[in-house]
Amino acid sequence: MTRKSNVIAVMSPKGGVGKTVTTANLAAALAIKFNKKVLAIDTNISTASLGLHFDIFYPKKTIHDILKNKFIPEKIIHAYHENLHIIPASIKIKKGNKNLGDIRKDIQRIVNYYDKLLDSLSKRYDLILLDCSPGFDLEAIAAMYVAGGLLLITNPDYPSLVTSAKAIEYAKLTKIPVGGIVLTKVMNKRYELTKKDIEKALKVKVIERIPFDKKIPKSIANRIPIVLFRPYSKSSRAYKRLAASLIGKKSFFKKFLKKK
Repeated sequence: MTRKSNVIAVMSPKGGVGKTVTTANLAAALAIKFNKKVLAIDTNISTASLGLHFDIFYPKKTIHDILKNKFIPEKIIHAYHENLHIIPASIKIKKGNKNLGDIRKDIQRIVNYYDKLLDSLSKRYDLILLDCSPGFDLEAIAAMYVAGGLLLITNPDYPSLVTSAKAIEYAKLTKIPVGGIVLTKVMNKRYELTKKDIEKALKVKVIERIPFDKKIPKSIANRIPIVLFRPYSKSSRAYKRLAASLIGKKSFFKKFLKKK
């Protein structure tokens, strides 16, 4: 297996921090605002939600078809925009699907399926974003094994700091470079951890702070990423800065992507 340098795993140490919102908006900003060819893949096979952000409900073909060894990547790709393609996961799993249950028990099988998929698709896109499952289950670890770099999404509080430290340890175990941390739902309260606090504790650079934005739930309800729904909101501007930093001259990921 060879890691693909243009594949970024977007992961969070726990649920509810804004990981999938970040994946969706980063993908939309890179593709539509910065004219990059982007593929976003939902690798959260148990509790999928990435497709919902792009108005994809109950798709007939999903990442589950890859995991069931029905390898027809072209049929599972959904074109949201000419530059932005989505591979969703199913939000409804059929009863009696023992094959999927078996797959979840075997991390190496998942890694092999993802590796085959990325071999087929990585040269077609500037960037591929993997929306990982939260935490450290087999699904998240499998995505970390095949990605070229890790983007860690977390909140500026102590519980998130502790679990983020664990995520970085998992990254070391899987030998995936950590490109940076994105702090989400930032309210600039005195009790929140600062960027300096987090960088000192985790020894990883915070590359963007995404402010708490009441408009994000509304954008989700309308199934349009906030960068397109309210392009001038504070969170939209922050997500566009994040997109710019990932492809900018001084970016860790920019340096890494040169190996492509």
